[in-house]
Amino acid sequence: MSVLEKRLEALERSLGGTPEDSEELKRRREELKACRPGAEEKMAREEAEGNFTRRIALEDLEETIKGRIRARSL
Repeated sequence: MSVLEKRLEALERSLGGTPEDSEELKRRREELKACRPGAEEKMAREEAEGNFTRRIALEDLEETIKGRIRARSL
């Protein structure tokens, strides 16, 4: 299992609503917020150079997460 898959599963568990997972979700949100400005700057530089790989990966990740959440909601 890749690191990304582990993170996705942890995020999905945290969306389940249990108190322990709620704290995990808060922690992960703070981690993401902390690294976001640097990631956005790097993505903007890469896109200015014509490299849209990071944007495409982000969009794919968002679709994967949305699909997993939808599947779990059924």
